[in-house]
Amino acid sequence: MGRGRAPRSVVVTAILAAVVALSALVAVRLLRDDGTSAQTSVHDAGSSSVTSGVDCGEGPCQAVARATVGGDPVELLADSAGGNGRFQAGASVLEVTVTALGGRLDVNSLSCASGAVSACLVQARQESATIAQLVVNRAGTWRSVDKPYYSSAGVIRLDDVSGDTAPEVVVVQTAPVLARVFALDGSALGCTRRYTSVSQLRGWPEVQLNAGDLRACA
Repeated sequence: MGRGRAPRSVVVTAILAAVVALSALVAVRLLRDDGTSAQTSVHDAGSSSVTSGVDCGEGPCQAVARATVGGDPVELLADSAGGNGRFQAGASVLEVTVTALGGRLDVNSLSCASGAVSACLVQARQESATIAQLVVNRAGTWRSVDKPYYSSAGVIRLDDVSGDTAPEVVVVQTAPVLARVFALDGSALGCTRRYTSVSQLRGWPEVQLNAGDLRACA
């Protein structure tokens, strides 16, 4: 007698078993993918992550922007509307003064520079201008410089203008058109000559200056 087909009940049972096994594998893969995606999303889009233990106003802070300075991570925190900002570096949390002045923080509000002395700028738009707060790391301690910076041209940046391996603060203004340079302690180092347009500043809008560009501010 030749080989016959397997009974229908056996075939159905085998198919069901295969479907169940495949469903289990798919479920496991989806769970793994969900965990990876969530971790990547928090890292790439900091505004979606909530920071426990630190309050911004009446609710928990959200991470708006992140940076690494001298190998150490720093975070810019705010409430859901970008207000009530905090600057966090390790266990150190500093109040962000630009939000107290009406500015709102976003992913572009944090810029940092490493050097002999490291520093970060916390910037916010205020109508058509930009206001910024300087935070400086000296001997492992972060402190805020009381003086706020204001640019009617919307450009405030950190750059090693003097060549001493520590950054300075470059502030561009439009009336008159020039750039002012400040040391990390807030003292004025000088100004560029006057221009007829901000686009004449070298590297605009990533303005690139050196010590030879500076003169006494009129």
